[in-house]
Amino acid sequence: MHAAETTTPAAGPIGIVVVNYGSHALLAENLDSAPELGPDVRVVVVDNHTTAAERRSLVELGRVRGWDVVGLPDNRGFGAATNVGVARARALGCVTFLCLNPDARATPAVVAELRAHSLREPLTVLSPLITSSAGELVFSGSTLSLRDGRIRGARSPRPPLPDGEPWLTGACLVVHAQLWDRLGGFDETYFLYWEDVDLSHRALAAGGRLEVRSDLRVVHDEGGTHGATRTRGKSALYYRYNCRNRLAFAARNLSRPDLLRWLAATPRVSWEVLLRGGRRQLVESPRPMWAALRGSVEGAVLALAALVRPVRRRPAGGHRGPRRVLLVHPGSELYGSDRVFLESVAALVATDQVVVALPGPGPLADALRELGAEVVTCRMPVVRKSALRPVGALALLGDAAAGLLPSVRLLRTAGRDGVYVSTLTIPLWVLLARLLGRRVVCHVHEAERGAPAPVRRLLTLPVTWASAVVVNSRFSLGVLAESAPRVAGRATVVHNGIPSPATVPPPRAELTGGVRLLYVGRLSARKGPQVAVAALEELRARGVPARLDLLGGVFPGYEWFEAELREAVSAAGLDGQVAFRGFEADVWPVLAAADVVLVPSVVDEPFGNTAVEAVLAARPLVVSDSSGLREAAAGYASARAVPPGRPAAWAEAVAELVADWPTVGRLAVEDAQLARARHAPETYRAEIARLLHHTWDAR
Repeated sequence: MHAAETTTPAAGPIGIVVVNYGSHALLAENLDSAPELGPDVRVVVVDNHTTAAERRSLVELGRVRGWDVVGLPDNRGFGAATNVGVARARALGCVTFLCLNPDARATPAVVAELRAHSLREPLTVLSPLITSSAGELVFSGSTLSLRDGRIRGARSPRPPLPDGEPWLTGACLVVHAQLWDRLGGFDETYFLYWEDVDLSHRALAAGGRLEVRSDLRVVHDEGGTHGATRTRGKSALYYRYNCRNRLAFAARNLSRPDLLRWLAATPRVSWEVLLRGGRRQLVESPRPMWAALRGSVEGAVLALAALVRPVRRRPAGGHRGPRRVLLVHPGSELYGSDRVFLESVAALVATDQVVVALPGPGPLADALRELGAEVVTCRMPVVRKSALRPVGALALLGDAAAGLLPSVRLLRTAGRDGVYVSTLTIPLWVLLARLLGRRVVCHVHEAERGAPAPVRRLLTLPVTWASAVVVNSRFSLGVLAESAPRVAGRATVVHNGIPSPATVPPPRAELTGGVRLLYVGRLSARKGPQVAVAALEELRARGVPARLDLLGGVFPGYEWFEAELREAVSAAGLDGQVAFRGFEADVWPVLAAADVVLVPSVVDEPFGNTAVEAVLAARPLVVSDSSGLREAAAGYASARAVPPGRPAAWAEAVAELVADWPTVGRLAVEDAQLARARHAPETYRAEIARLLHHTWDAR
């Protein structure tokens, strides 16, 4: 059955998408460099995090071979990581995608023919024949029984399965962007195994077809990603997720009678799955049996839940038509969380009708309009420390009263299909959205561990009303768990996406004229610019020539702090060595002119965008050894973590960097490559769009 090709796809590169999990050695053995694969091929390797050493080895391997490495902060599973990789490949101009295991090897000729076929038939999912390195046939197609959920290979000597439906393995699978868009990519709820069965099923339902190219061969030694041994036995993960996800598939795709039939057949089918590893393993260890039992029970829970509370079946092509969504942010400037919000909007404008509500005009509003978002201003209560004072509390109540009706109108019109609330400081939006029946995602950028417990519980109360929660670091998640443990259990960590500079000049070879220090951020006692000034004074007292630029301004009403800071600079005799530069939207030229960046916050920080920007600019970094800053700077050889609020320790850290400057400069350049893999905006956008769409589309 050939599906009608409704449009003629444009020619373009094929993106090879590989998911890595501690397997860089396998990639080095099996995956060719991008130039060797040909001019119409791009390679994207998505690293599900294992260790810092593995990440660094993979980034270096990718640099040598011309691969685009995307680093995830944790292990998201195969489907989620592949979706991120496809999003990155699309950003590189690819129009069709080859999913390939790290232990599989495809020749340039095979890749070229798969690309050509996919361009000719964009609604066809393709797979080559897959053999072992010894020439044994591994995969030539497979069949799923829709009657009971058994699986059988195309060349099995056993009788054909009743009600059989073909499926193709994700070990080597080609999908064109045209069909990928209909399907919405892999279903990420599977984590491991059966996501390819599910994709094949939905492709057929969406009008596509499946084809095995028996004239093309790819070598795949199964189990290579599970260890060095080559035995018939499978891993415990294999048994658990194959037994679990068989029933997860049924709960997601089948009718109630079919689901009941699959559930009844579970003991027999799970036993067949277990026997794929042979009977000897059952004598040697109880682990396979327990893994299969655990997976079967987990799957049965999903199936029973679907029977008790039937869910709306997924349309084969995902959400129909653009969503009309409302995104709300508490400020209009371009500091850390503002820039992250900008990336969130960028993730959605291509697929959704995006309306953004801000409290007033500013550079963020201009940047949002340039992206194509509709921007409206709406008075809204923003929780700040000033609200603890009587005058501030009255102003907060006044903003809430004045903004109530405009907020309701916006939620009813612009937030028809979903709402995204950036930060905890605008709680009224979450409450109103839920009262109006809107599905709302709250993005937590705060981590106030030092605040009194009642205040922290009050700040996190709005999160309990949200449909889904995103947090920007594991530290923020830990703080959230202390105040709202139930909410933390369903929160997702998505590290901030931070754009890299267009060019990265290396650090100066020699520090002629002294070391140039840079502080970037709000002029606020919490952020610690006073520590940077004191550290400069200590350095000069030690005879280390240095100067300091302070890049940033104050919140309105906090001008007194800048005045006090200027007085301290004058009192220390540093007027000629400290420059107050104010706010500048483009930080990259300033970072390029600096030698060492200081991030001296004296209170908990949820993350550290400024720290990451310094690393992306290949500038050595000194940060406070606390909270999310420690997480942001982890694994970078050119970064130093110092106890907060101790100027002598900060001066010592800078002096150590200066003393070993040639080595530090080289490490900073290497760290910039690692940071680009960790914080690529494309990765962030794909992650945030996936999570938002999944939440908004659920009913």
